[in-house]
Order: sequence, then structure tokens, then C-alpha cells
Amino acid sequence: MIPVSVIIMTKNEAANLPLALPPRIKHFDDIIVVDSDSTDGTIQIAKSVGARVENFKWNGQYPKKKQWCLDHIKTKHDWILMIDADEIVTDKFIHELYHLDFSHDGYFIKSDMVWCGRHLKFGQKNNKLCLHKKSCFHYPVIDDLDIQGGWEVEGHYQPIPINDIVTIGQIKSPIIHHDRKDNWQMRHDNYVMWEAEMTKREAFPSDPIIWREMVKTQLRSSYLRPITLFLYSYIFKLGFLDGFAGFDYARKRFNYTWRIVRAIRQTNGKR
Repeated sequence: MIPVSVIIMTKNEAANLPLALPPRIKHFDDIIVVDSDSTDGTIQIAKSVGARVENFKWNGQYPKKKQWCLDHIKTKHDWILMIDADEIVTDKFIHELYHLDFSHDGYFIKSDMVWCGRHLKFGQKNNKLCLHKKSCFHYPVIDDLDIQGGWEVEGHYQPIPINDIVTIGQIKSPIIHHDRKDNWQMRHDNYVMWEAEMTKREAFPSDPIIWREMVKTQLRSSYLRPITLFLYSYIFKLGFLDGFAGFDYARKRFNYTWRIVRAIRQTNGKR
């Protein structure tokens, strides 16, 4: 077994868990589903395959769900993999973890998107710091509780190292992000105002990787952000090789970032 405790945050994930959970059960001996009052059978599915279920009820304050898990969930291992219910581990990813020397304190993990029914092998990929020692990272309290579109889980930012000696590596093998609830557009509609207001307030925590933080800081409110990210994903990262699905995914990301930049400019009195 891989010496890592897996934490899966859920809320009505019955569409995703049946495919996502079984590959994890085979390779990890400590799997905890942290559920937020699901009503669709999520809890029953998790228990049926041997996962431990813990309940989370957000009180509208900090800590939010990820930090609450770090603070309150007892795990067998100090190393945790905090992964979403719509993310599926691959054979290559599992093989890499079996041979990982765990020489760093945390690792970024990339995810391949399934979009329009196609597994995208190119284009921009999400890269999250979600494999790490519990004792070495935390999610800071930020000024977002009154922002429209906020929710019970920490937003689009990475956990912060507890000190300067913490080191971070990169897992080479991706996992697969396949959301069978098909609600990407709805979720990102809710994120727009949250991310725009977070940018205005300069409330985003610093990314633990310096060059990533520099790029994010320069692009967050720039009119160049949408086209820069589109060209990066579709041209530089060869998203066009994924056919229509690759184009559609890059286009959706373009529209999302354009709406964020427009919201920032409009609330600042700019057009």
C-alpha cells in the first residue's frame, strides 16, 4: 500500500464516486470521504467500498473545508492526498507513487481533462499542490467571506508552506479530471465574481512557486489575460491536437477569464 492518507471532499457526488473510488481503495489503506450533507447516495457509495465517512457542516466562517480536514481529520499517515471526487487516479500515477522517494514535503499533481467525451492529452492542465505532509502546509484565512460566489471550500489557490525550509516537487504522471455531473459552466459562472473581487482586494495568497506567482500577479487583471491563456493552451501547449474538444476547452477558459477581467474593470469604473 502507498503510505498516504486520501481525503476526498464530497457534496452530492454519486455520479462520480463509483468510478473514482475503486482504484484508490486498491492502493491506499486510509481513505476518508469528508461529506457535506449529501442527499444523493454519496455516503452509501463511499461506505460500500470501504471508505471512512466524516461529516462537515460549514458555519460560514474559517476554517473552510480543506483546512478543517487538516485540523480535525485523524489520518493514519502524515502524508495526505487531498483529491476531488471527479478526479481519477491512473495506473501511471499509482506506479509513480509506489516508487516515489518522498524527498520533498509536498508535490504538485497535474490533471488531464475529459472534455466533450474526449481525454485531452494536450493544452493547459490544472496543477495542484494536493499531495503533501499535513504538518507542512496550511490554508490561510483570507478576506472573502462576504464575496458573492464564495463557497465552503477554499478557492483557486494553493496551500502555503509553514516555513521557508519546506520543499516542493512535481509528480510527472497526471490524474484524470472527469466530472460526470457536467456542471463546469455553472460552477464557473459562480466563480467569476469571487475571483474578480479577490483580485481587486489583492486577497489571493502567494503561490508557493515564485515564477507562478509572478505570472499570476501580472495577468490577473490584465486585458491580455484571456488571449494569453488561450494561445498558451491552444497553440503553445498544442491543444489543437485534441481536435474540437481541445478548441472548445480553450475557448471556454478564454470566456471565463474574459468575464473576470471585464468584471474587475467595470467595478473599477473602467470600460
